Amino acid sequence: MKLIAVVATAVLLDGVRTIIQPGQELPSLPEHDERELLASGAAENPAAIAAQEKAAKREQAAAEAEFEASRQAVQQAQASTASDAEPEAKAPAPATKAARK
Repeated sequence: MKLIAVVATAVLLDGVRTIIQPGQELPSLPEHDERELLASGAAENPAAIAAQEKAAKREQAAAEAEFEASRQAVQQAQASTASDAEPEAKAPAPATKAARK
């Protein structure tokens, strides 16, 4: 698995302690070390991040489509129950002389 260092990470390469700078690819590590680096946030897997972002975009698009379908259904229901006389009924009544005083 390809991991990228998020923070400066010390690793042993050929028996020599080496510091991997943030943004650089980490060398092959034992599975346990990879798990611990990922869990602590010291490293990230670009492929996993890309997959999460893609899934989030799909979820967002589905939510937007569901919202739009619901919005259209409500608008259609409101339009089908509205009558031509309703706009007149909703107009405010003219003010009377008594109300002006």
